[in-house]
Amino acid sequence: MERYIKELEQNTNKLLETVKEYPIEKLAKKSGSEWSLLEILEHIYITDKVIYSIVSKSSDKESKDKELFGQNKLEIILIDQRDKKIQSPYFLHPKGHFQNLSSFSSAFIDLRNSLKNDLITEKIKIDNRIHNHPLLGEFTITDWLNFIPLHTERHLKQIEDTI
Repeated sequence: MERYIKELEQNTNKLLETVKEYPIEKLAKKSGSEWSLLEILEHIYITDKVIYSIVSKSSDKESKDKELFGQNKLEIILIDQRDKKIQSPYFLHPKGHFQNLSSFSSAFIDLRNSLKNDLITEKIKIDNRIHNHPLLGEFTITDWLNFIPLHTERHLKQIEDTI
């Protein structure tokens, strides 16, 4: 749990540090059908929120193993192979809720702090429950917790490419 919390904090700080100096014009600028940087940030937030809900739920299914995918395989799929576009499910598309970086940052920090607190207090248990990922199949809680910073890192690299 400590490793995950440290990784989550570093990931949160890296994302916020990367975008903190962006003017709103650059954050809101769209290129064709691509999402703006603010929309990418909202997608990260929505994804985190959905995962937080998932890892908070009970499940009828359990694995014998802590991980079905594992951090290394997820890193290959999400980071190393990020040139392969993955169509995000519609419910994870940005809705235009954040009009500026301040509103995103505040909501994002609150969400990540809630997740960390629930892990520390064991309201969320890191066990072998299985919940399906819409594209990759069965994930254990550990797989989901590994997915969060790797998903953010995937989009951080996407953001850095636009600088």
